[in-house]
Amino acid sequence: MGTVLELRLPPGTQNADDLAESAFAEVSRVEAAASLWRPGTELAEVHVRTAAGDAVIVSEILGDLVREALRAASLTGGAYSPAVGALTTSYDLRGEGRWPSDAERIRSATLARPEGVCYDAPTRTLRLDAGVTLDLDGISKGFALDRAAAALRARGVEDALLNFGGQILVIGPSGGAPAREALVGSPFNPGASVLSVRVRDASLSTSANTERVRMVAGREAGHIIDPRTGELVRLSGSVTILASTGAMADALSTAWAVDGPEAYRRSDPGSPLRRAGIVGFALAGRDGGCETLTDRPFERLRLPARVADAAIHGP
Repeated sequence: MGTVLELRLPPGTQNADDLAESAFAEVSRVEAAASLWRPGTELAEVHVRTAAGDAVIVSEILGDLVREALRAASLTGGAYSPAVGALTTSYDLRGEGRWPSDAERIRSATLARPEGVCYDAPTRTLRLDAGVTLDLDGISKGFALDRAAAALRARGVEDALLNFGGQILVIGPSGGAPAREALVGSPFNPGASVLSVRVRDASLSTSANTERVRMVAGREAGHIIDPRTGELVRLSGSVTILASTGAMADALSTAWAVDGPEAYRRSDPGSPLRRAGIVGFALAGRDGGCETLTDRPFERLRLPARVADAAIHGP
């Protein structure tokens, strides 16, 4: 998936190599099912067949991923959508980048609505409206973490940390040990941390434009798209989500990056969306520093910025 998966187990864990292989194998299965970064995946074949108007019976892995993606799309009101493939192509996000015309952007946005994806879970049958293509990058990394964690738990693992390109998933720790502390880095000061949160049997995902911003035809372009308008999102900072699953943390971090801090301020703390994931924004401050806007479990670090060689500290 174009990044690195790191697995940490307690010292002395028996069969650590076998456990790691079981986790990595699950990630490889998800990649083979859903990646569009390499040829020959199941999703690439799905697009060929659905373009011809066929309904497709998909694998259990791809079906479960699509189901989770549609659930996240419904929860977020379409701020996250698995159907953004047309927009990804319009902006050439996997290539050199380009700026579509307004007409192309609007046309692609009409194809990015989750309503264009129909999945029947009992039969694992997938149908896509004409012109609709899936892009599951906004959820597949978290989904792969969930699969890897399930494989470890099935083998008796009760304490582990998985770090997949910056998104983490924590198993345990068990036996009354304190939860792990996760530090959220500043999007403006590499190496400095601005927020802290405790993580137990949960996943933490951050979305920001700063890591993949580039210049296209003399204009700054990010990689996060609002599926409802087709516009690239200009979030001045980052948003981090703590959720019970990797898939939900992954999708919600994208959705809140799209909706932004003002939508968060207006949202109902008791709504299903807010209950699905704990939110922490790190935003550009008026004095050139970093301001935070968070749910209570996140804690602002008010001491001098701490530079760490990893974002996670054990008990």
